[in-house]
Amino acid sequence: MRTTTHGGPRFALGRALKQPLLNAVARLPDSVQRAMFMPPIRRIFIRVPVLRAVYSGCLRRHPIDLHYGTDTSGLVDSNALQRDARLAEQLRPYMGSQPTIIRRALDTLGDISGYTFMDIGCGKGRPMIVASEYPFALALGYDISADLVRTANANAVVMARRFPQRPPIRALHANVADLRVPSGNVVVFLFNPFGPELMASLLEKLEAGLTSGTIQHLFIVYDNPVCSEVFDGSRQLQRWFAGVFPYDHDEVGFGPEDHENVVVWQSVRGARPAAFAERNSRITTKDRLSTSFEG
Repeated sequence: MRTTTHGGPRFALGRALKQPLLNAVARLPDSVQRAMFMPPIRRIFIRVPVLRAVYSGCLRRHPIDLHYGTDTSGLVDSNALQRDARLAEQLRPYMGSQPTIIRRALDTLGDISGYTFMDIGCGKGRPMIVASEYPFALALGYDISADLVRTANANAVVMARRFPQRPPIRALHANVADLRVPSGNVVVFLFNPFGPELMASLLEKLEAGLTSGTIQHLFIVYDNPVCSEVFDGSRQLQRWFAGVFPYDHDEVGFGPEDHENVVVWQSVRGARPAAFAERNSRITTKDRLSTSFEG
């Protein structure tokens, strides 16, 4: 995962080596990858700066991919997502969120029959695959990387063949400025895809949809809500839920943590009665990749 660092030859060399290394590790047999995560080996290798990204857990083939035959695993650096350096600085690396976190977050919403699920920064489409388990009308994703969108749509074909009765999955290549907001009831999903500037642009799009009546009711599900203040500052949104979800036992070791923080907002328009007492917990942003809750 990418963090803010200073430049220089040593940093440039590390950046040049990191992505090829990640790609090489991702192609290793699963048995070799499991060996690399054995505690004695992990304790040694994680001390080597260029190897630390290997231990994000995202490089291992995730159980959901083993189960469905899809490809949602891996870690893609933000500079590989976008050639424009200024825009890349706003992006976060691609990594798949944990299915358990997505399910538990969606379960807080109640009846979402007929809603459109909209994943912003969808990457390879893992949240859309999980969303297809629910009675959405459509699982729709947007991503700035054409390569990741192609993979997401290939995964959609796999899922459609295996589960033709499930809601359709479709990924589109677009940046925030090009997003088309669906009509009706919408659930937006975010897994810390980008920084506050782009998040504010997204909010502007969603608020315009609410003001015009295009969107009747809106939920925003934000996994790892680093830019939560953007949505907390909107007069058209109110908190629905805030909490910490643990990874499922089988997911531990396939992500950087063993839990994730999630906040959900709903629109004032069409608002449902508040259901969660601790929805207004204060969020502290530790860095551009992580958050914590206070009381």
